[in-house]
Amino acid sequence: MAQVTGEDGVRRARAERGHVRTVVTTVGAVKVRRIGYRSGVKGAGSLFPRDAVLNLPPCGYSWPLQRLAEMSCRSGSYEQAHGFVLAATGVSIGKRQLEQVIIAAAADAERFCQDRDEPAGVPGLEPGLAPLALSADGKGVAMLPGARRRCAKAPDQRVRTFEKRAGTGEKKGCKRMAETGAVFDVAVPDGPPRTPEQVMRPEGGSGKKPPRAQNRWYACDITAGRDVTIGKIFAEADRRDPGRLRTWIALVDGDTYQLGLFQAQAAARGVTLAIVIDFIHVLEYLWKAAWCFHRPRDPAMEDWVIAQATGILHGQVPDVITRIRALAAAHPPRPGSEHAKIIRKTLSYLQNKQPWMDYPRALANGWPIATGVIEGACRHLVQDRMGITGARWSLPGAQAMLWLRAINASGDHDAYWARHIEQEHQRNHLSRYQHGLEPAA
Repeated sequence: MAQVTGEDGVRRARAERGHVRTVVTTVGAVKVRRIGYRSGVKGAGSLFPRDAVLNLPPCGYSWPLQRLAEMSCRSGSYEQAHGFVLAATGVSIGKRQLEQVIIAAAADAERFCQDRDEPAGVPGLEPGLAPLALSADGKGVAMLPGARRRCAKAPDQRVRTFEKRAGTGEKKGCKRMAETGAVFDVAVPDGPPRTPEQVMRPEGGSGKKPPRAQNRWYACDITAGRDVTIGKIFAEADRRDPGRLRTWIALVDGDTYQLGLFQAQAAARGVTLAIVIDFIHVLEYLWKAAWCFHRPRDPAMEDWVIAQATGILHGQVPDVITRIRALAAAHPPRPGSEHAKIIRKTLSYLQNKQPWMDYPRALANGWPIATGVIEGACRHLVQDRMGITGARWSLPGAQAMLWLRAINASGDHDAYWARHIEQEHQRNHLSRYQHGLEPAA
């Protein structure tokens, strides 16, 4: 007589036929007939071996349908995903159910990122020699009231200038920062390195090409702090270069706290880390300073910025600081004015970040000097989906969406789903049976 033994050690010898379970698939609802095995012991639930053989999902939607729904939700709003799935399959999945599918689909995302194998080599890159770049940045996501950080005051608790709108410098306080990290291999162009003049005045199609980012990998967290995300990208860099044979480069925007996190992680792992301040941020400070010393729309403003930027790329940061100070002394701004604040901030930025403005070394080695990769990641991973007009996110829903988008952008979508379905099979079915016993069909 057929019987099944559960993980609790209780044998279930009573076989009951006639049990039916409905599973919604991409071609409609399907009824699965199976046998239930009972023990008669109070508290010992029935077991359905055919569910384990078929790996039936607990939510009632088949795995292909869930994957289609996840792809649709990842690319657009839940409302658009509902319409797409309905048009493609004829199955109507509610918006709340779609969010539950997304949260369940990301159940193995964090563990998958931790356990992933060392990535394969990239064509055109010599193993062990290509520089390895790390970068991180944050982007705000509009959250539901209960999902905001505890240290953030609610909008109605802030001191407000106006009743109906935010004043200068005031924020609505509805966002939570999502920290995005990236690791990639730097493909250094062939030939002589770029010169500062070529960087500032590129020669069109015949100009020297900048380094390229290849084999990108992303991590994105909204539930954890920035230190966790930066720890993840260092762990990924460890997987790529366990022997420390490559040059590690950190591309940062100059945030003091972020700089400290990169330095702390490098020190803890014994890594020699070359930190490079994003040159685009430096340019922004120079442009703001130029507005303080020129008339509006003065063509000489651009030439001045290019001259100072070229000097910084040549390693002449102290000379640029001296020139800005001389201009401020010759044309002193009104005390307390906006121009005075800009000049003070520009000088402070150049002085404090000077140790990480070794652009001559970066250009000579073919390294990137801008954070375009992570800036783009914040846009296409976070903003393009999380910033849809009117969207307000719960914490589980936001983190699940960010994990799934990061996995897809890293090129691991297929591998993740195979791992996720395997883990779901273990959690939902195989773990309910006694070890060493295969469930009968």
